[in-house]
Parts: sequence; C-alpha cells; structure tokens
Amino acid sequence: MNTKKILAAVAVLLIMAIVVGVAAFHNWQQFKTRSGNPAVIARQAVEARDFETFKNFVDTDALIESAAEEILTAHINATLAPTAYSMDELQMRYDNLKPDFVESARAAMEQYISSGKVTYPKNLSDAQKFFKESGATSCEIKSITKPQTDGNARIVTVLFYNAAMKFSFEIELELETADENNWRITNAKGFEGYYRSYRRALRHKLDSFNAPIVRKMDEIFKVKSFSVKNAGGDEYGFSQTLDIEIKADVKSDKPLAQIIGNIVLGKEDRESFAPFTIDMTEREQGLQTFNVTKTLNPFIRADVDAMKHGFRKKDLHIEVTEIIFADGTNLKPLDRLPD
Repeated sequence: MNTKKILAAVAVLLIMAIVVGVAAFHNWQQFKTRSGNPAVIARQAVEARDFETFKNFVDTDALIESAAEEILTAHINATLAPTAYSMDELQMRYDNLKPDFVESARAAMEQYISSGKVTYPKNLSDAQKFFKESGATSCEIKSITKPQTDGNARIVTVLFYNAAMKFSFEIELELETADENNWRITNAKGFEGYYRSYRRALRHKLDSFNAPIVRKMDEIFKVKSFSVKNAGGDEYGFSQTLDIEIKADVKSDKPLAQIIGNIVLGKEDRESFAPFTIDMTEREQGLQTFNVTKTLNPFIRADVDAMKHGFRKKDLHIEVTEIIFADGTNLKPLDRLPD
C-alpha cells in the first residue's frame, strides 16, 4: 500500500470538501451577500474551471500545508510501532512523506478544479481505492458557525458529516482581508480530527467482519495472563523500556511458523504500538511463557502519559495480528472493507 499517495488522497478530499462545500452552502448568511465573498467567487471559479481565479480567493498552498502537518503527524503517531525514535528520526519520517504528499495533493486539486470531476480507471491505485473507501466524497456540511473575529482574521467552524463512514468532524476556516470586500480563505484546521475519526470508524466497521477471524486466532494463541516490569530508561533518560512476560496457551491443528502481534498501550486516540514476532518453528504447543519488550517513546502521547503518570494494567493489552502456519498459509484480520 502506497502510504504517501493515500495520505495525499485524504488531503485532497478534505480540501475539496472545504473549499467547494463551503462555497455551495447557501445558508452562510454572514458572507454570501457580499460582492467580495471568497466562497461565492471560489464556487464560480470551480464552475468556470478557472483554477487561477480560484487560487486568488483560496490559499490552496496554505490549506495543503496545514493538511500535511496535521495528517502526517497523526499518521506517524498512530501507525509507528517504535522501539525508540529520536526527535531527528521522527522528523526524518515526516520529511520523507511530506514532499510527495504536497505534490500529489496540489496536482490532484488542480486537476479536480480544472475538470470538475475525479475519474477512476478500471484498475484502481491504492490512493484511488482510498478515495472511494474513506467516504470523503460523501461528506456534507451540517452547520457553519457565525464568523468570530480574531485580530485581522475571521474564524468560521464548519461541521461536516461523513455519511459513508457515519462520523462527524469539524474544520476551522480562517479568512483574512485587506478591506471589507476582499476576504480570502487563508487556512484550515481540523484535518487531524478527520484522520483519527476515519481510523476509528473503519476499525468499528471492520470489527463485525473480523469477529470470527479474531475468535479463531484467540483460540490458537490464548493469552492467559501477563506481567509488566519497568526495566529502566536509556542512558539519556528520554525513554523507558517495559519487559512483558506473557503466558499463553498455544493450540493449533496445524504446525505453526510465527505468531505476530502488538503490545498496545492506551485507548482510542491515545494509543501506541510495539510489534512482536514469536518464532514457533522450534516450540512445542501448549501452555508457554513468552517475553517481549515495549519501549515507551517520548514523542507519542500515550507513552508520555505512561512515563509521567504511570499506567494501569488494564490500559495495556496484547493483540495477535497474524498467525502464519508452517505450510505458508496464514490467518489475519481484514485491514480494508470488502468490495
């Protein structure tokens, strides 16, 4: 899966929902009657396929930059399963994703506004699949707040509803002006909320499909108990390492090769992951003890919470994500909704 292209797809869809959706929302009484209303002119520019005029009233580069910062940071925090990352290493990951993200989002936005549509080939790319699966094209505006003055800017909060995935999210628009009749959409915030809400909604939808698969995996690798010991931090005092002892009953009617899973700390938006792989080729089945480690990362919120305040045992759990059998077959939950 091409993570860069998929993240860019998220950005493009959200930005389109913002600039085109707001422009088409006829009950925005505070601005729609003004001759210099950026939303109305932006909508007219989209209808005329006039990207240059559109950019005069919507700072597309600023919106893409905001989307990149929020979505990439949320993605890195949600999907990394680090043993320990320095600030420089995390910044390198961000810098590696950002150029393609920005370039892809900018190109797709220009193409969309210039043509007025998104076309899908017969064989979809990963990003195009995500366009369809994420439900972002189903986003609709439910409400818009009255503009609030913040210095020279006006702030408007737009409540969107993703009908396909059934979740709401807010985008905060910032408008600036040189004079009363020359407003411009200059920034937007709330992309991180969309990203996290989508991941949560997808997980809930997948749960029903994955329930029988997860039950079967739990029958094969049944965690009976686990204990956690803090093994101390690194030499610089930035991170701490947890030694986790797992007692599990392993029962399979087929020879096993590997048990793959995650140590998960935290809940919902404040989760962090550490992967583990257990080689079963030389192990007997039955009740056994396994040792894995999780390093608390000082750049991930769930781990920071644990280092500052400690953690309760119920906030940490073990999940098996894949079982590989000796014959090469595997058992694994779905990570995308069926067609």
